[in-house]
Order: sequence, then structure tokens, then C-alpha cells
Amino acid sequence: MTLLGDDLLLRLDARIDQKHLLKHPFYQDWQAGKLPRASLQLYATQYYRHVDAFPGYLKTLAARTNGALRSVILQNLAEETDPRAPHPRLWRDFAAAIGVPEETLTSSPMLPATQTLVETYRRFCAEGPACHAVAVLYAYESQVPETAAEKLEGLRRFYGVTRPEGLAYFAVHQEADKAHRAAWRNWLAADGYGSLDRTVAAAEEALDALWGVLDAVHRPQRQATASPKYKTARASGR
Repeated sequence: MTLLGDDLLLRLDARIDQKHLLKHPFYQDWQAGKLPRASLQLYATQYYRHVDAFPGYLKTLAARTNGALRSVILQNLAEETDPRAPHPRLWRDFAAAIGVPEETLTSSPMLPATQTLVETYRRFCAEGPACHAVAVLYAYESQVPETAAEKLEGLRRFYGVTRPEGLAYFAVHQEADKAHRAAWRNWLAADGYGSLDRTVAAAEEALDALWGVLDAVHRPQRQATASPKYKTARASGR
């Protein structure tokens, strides 16, 4: 680890801690079993756009990198697109378990906050210094193991999701992203040169975009009324 890399990681981790997803009221309600099902369903439809776009972010970044970084990206991409269990399909299984049919996931328009999130990640992966893109990806994937574990437990405990297929997305990510987090950290520590301020600012923009989607889908219990399109019979045991 270089002195610059050490400073960069300290600053990135401080920003991530400030805006950790588990500190958002949406996830706090999820962990406490207070999240209205309508909000959970809306979250599933909107966040799917980020999940579905994620392999594209990686492909775009891989196409303009080489060496060790390209290898890290391609390994991450291989896991995302594993034909045995591609991650967008695992998300569709989760959505089905909470009563959201696949056609709703693919046809629902993106909210402005969702569009901002997807465009933010696409832009950083397509343009500018690679260290900015890696910082943006690290800002997200560094949080995933802990958030996935909490969401998985909440789904089991409060929302009646017990079948393995409905939980697989979170079960996979609470383990896989430990390796991704370490890989991004290692690269940033060794090669994350450039303007530290701008790299940290890129991560902050990504963190704000992630929070923005949660702001958009969080509906207090008193306002929650399920949309008719979500009033579908859930499969037995879900």
C-alpha cells in the first residue's frame, strides 16, 4: 500500500461510513420489519434497473482498461453473468417471492432517482480516469456483504420469504462481494493515483445516487397502499 493509496482508502471509507446504506431509514425499516410491502415491491422494480445494468458497467470499464485492473473487472463480470445463476435472474426470483411479476420489473419506468443512479454508474465506467470508476464501484460493493446479510434476515423474519430461490440474490452477494471489496481495495491501494479530491468526489456522487433511490421508494407505513398491479397471489410458502 502506498501513502497515497492509504490516504485515499481512509477518505473513501469515511465517506462510505457517513452514507452507509444500512443507515438509511428504508433499510432501517426493513431490518425492523416496519417496511410496507408496497415499498418493498417498488424497491424491487426500481433497484432491478441497477442490478440489470451492473454487468454493462463492468463491460464498459473492462473495454478501456488493461493489466491487473482488467483482470479484476473481468473476474467480477464473470460472476455477475455466470450462466448457472446470472445475478439479474436471481433478482427476478427475489421480486417474484414478494409478489412482483417479471413483466412488471421489465416494463415499469424508472423513477428520476433510479435513472440518475444508472446514469451515474454508466458515466463513470465509460468516461474519465479509471480510479474514479473503481472508487464508484467500491463505494457500492464495499457495503453489499453487510446490507445483503441484513436484508436476507429481514426477508426471512418479517416478510415470509423462506424459499432458497427468493433469498439467493442476497445469499450470493453477502459472500461474493467480500472478494470484490478486497479486490477494489487492493487496486486502489496500489494504483489509485490522480487527484484524491476528485476520486473521493466521484465516490460521494455515487453514494448520493444510491441514497436517492432509497429516498424515492421509501414510503412511511401510514401512506402505504399497494398498487393493484402488485396484488397478485404469491406462490405457496412465499
